[in-house]
Amino acid sequence: MTNKKLVLTVLFLTFISSCFAQKYSIDYFGIVATGVDDNMSKMTSDLYYTQLCEINSYTVQDKRNGVRMDHSPQTDEFEDGKISLYAVITRKENSSKWVSTITLYDSSKGTTLSEAKEYDSFYKILMEPKSTLQDTITALLSGNGNVVTNQGSSKAGATIQSTEFLSGTWGGEDTIDKIVIMRGGRGFVIFKNGSSMNITVEISSSGQSQNIIITQNGKANASFFPELPREIALKEAVNAAPIKWVLTLSDDDTLTGTKSTLILNDGAAKAGTMNVTWKRKS
Repeated sequence: MTNKKLVLTVLFLTFISSCFAQKYSIDYFGIVATGVDDNMSKMTSDLYYTQLCEINSYTVQDKRNGVRMDHSPQTDEFEDGKISLYAVITRKENSSKWVSTITLYDSSKGTTLSEAKEYDSFYKILMEPKSTLQDTITALLSGNGNVVTNQGSSKAGATIQSTEFLSGTWGGEDTIDKIVIMRGGRGFVIFKNGSSMNITVEISSSGQSQNIIITQNGKANASFFPELPREIALKEAVNAAPIKWVLTLSDDDTLTGTKSTLILNDGAAKAGTMNVTWKRKS
């Protein structure tokens, strides 16, 4: 084969390949960015949108509403037959590093997949080339990545990169007025009897499993056990182990799991667990 024929063959095969390259229709929902001001949020969201639009095999529709979202969109907001994409950007706890998690919902499979990448500074995110985003999306479309949820569920099992995502006011237990979680992994519980308890908040991950561990911080007192008769609570609180909640994220505004505390059993207080559900108030 002459060089001329070889060149023509290569050009022909390249043309055929481009004609049959798979096209993707992508709805871009923007970013969830905790602790990032409006200017930086807009700059980052615009960057991702511009990079998506510059990729030849993607047809992109802008679904953004504002410079950033307060929380991840739910699967019922996504359109059938489309690839839906957004990014969650959080600062690592007790660190100057940032994590950007590209999340993709593939309606043809009914699955949400995500890929997280760590950056030494926020500006490193803005310096990322277009090819990196394309490689990430290509990997996710091929099934490589962390499966976040299955069809028919909302954001169950979603990965939380920082306790900042949980910051706000929560409620749900009969004897608790509200739970306030602050940035930095601290907070407090206000009981309906007027007492307050300091708490620590941490995220524990093992493989695909992730738990939110909330633990009493400080000495117990009888008011932390309003389910018990007062006389028993006064006696048992002195040596009681710290109250602990082990929760998982059912959706962006719901935590479910167990509470380890003192429970009444045959007229006596014993260590035990109870099922609890917390709902975000604000």
